[in-house]
Amino acid sequence: TLAAMLATILVAVIRARHNPRVLFPNSAVLLPLTVLLFVSVLGLAWSSTMRPSNGILIMPMYVAFVFVAPSLIEDRRDLDRIVLAFLAAASILSVVAIAQRVPGVFQWRDILVRSDDVSYRSNAFFADPNNLARFLAISMALAAGSILVTGPRRLTVYVAAPMLALSTIGIVATASRSGWLGMLLASFLVVMIAPIRGYTKIRLTAVAFGGLTFLLALVFLQGGSNAERVKSLASGVELLGQRSFLIKGGWEMWKDNPLVGVGSGNYQHTLLVSYLWTLPGWATTTLSHTSLISILAELGIVGVGMISFFAFRMVVACRAAFTASDSRYSRLMAAWCAAALVEILFQSQSEGRLLDEPFLYVILAIVVALEVGAGARGPKLV
Repeated sequence: TLAAMLATILVAVIRARHNPRVLFPNSAVLLPLTVLLFVSVLGLAWSSTMRPSNGILIMPMYVAFVFVAPSLIEDRRDLDRIVLAFLAAASILSVVAIAQRVPGVFQWRDILVRSDDVSYRSNAFFADPNNLARFLAISMALAAGSILVTGPRRLTVYVAAPMLALSTIGIVATASRSGWLGMLLASFLVVMIAPIRGYTKIRLTAVAFGGLTFLLALVFLQGGSNAERVKSLASGVELLGQRSFLIKGGWEMWKDNPLVGVGSGNYQHTLLVSYLWTLPGWATTTLSHTSLISILAELGIVGVGMISFFAFRMVVACRAAFTASDSRYSRLMAAWCAAALVEILFQSQSEGRLLDEPFLYVILAIVVALEVGAGARGPKLV
């Protein structure tokens, strides 16, 4: 992903060398995103370590990608290629995830194998199963929306429909509770926002809940680790797991440093040095798993204010992208971007990775492209 983003930046800069103004599109997202980058970098000044984390080092490239990538998304064909890339990647990842869980091949992280040496949380090519589940969740929402809005065509019949079948199994294989909930949330939002008739939305919601009930019944009848993880969703404390004491540690940091926090990327170091008393004796995890707590602890009220400003402008940008064109396809893409952003924000409260999530910036770049009219250009497919 990082290599592809860097290549995109280089290609866009070279293409725009005679007209660099196209690299600065008129979008509601870019100003708050730039300010957020500035505050994150500035936060190193009051960090006790003053050493930038990997997320801070990579963030300028992410922001540059959001600026320049929309210049390469010129018309509807480019949007179709993006959709195809998401769905094809999700299909391949799902096949690998199923292969990890069923025949037990390509299991490259021993830590994901449970003590009984049978169950395995599929992660495909990601380091963490939750990150795989996040990508599958937003891709499944995209596939569902494409089928509903554009109807039967080659992309939906030969790519989207098979991908949904594969990814339904693949996301179960990740055993990611936050990913399961995120998939339901993103898919529901796409159906509610997408330009389809109201009675169709009601019927789809009813069928979806019926299908979900059936799948849950099958999972419980099968038993095993998946059934136990589903049952744990009913318990907030158990769902948080080790994250509850990490939230407490971050909260204590903020109470002692309410305005600007302890500095960018300084959560783990501060927790181990000054707030070790918040950790139970059995604790093995010291990285924050809740993005808002991370921001609150590291950047204080200033950081939360910047995130709130950024979130507000994302809503404005998605709304502008939705209303910029009368095309149902453009509105579908805007609806999916909004749902994907909500899913990423939601899952980051359980698994971390918000500002260092590369797909956040990919979605933002698509939103900016839709704002400047990419969806309204090209052949009318819908």
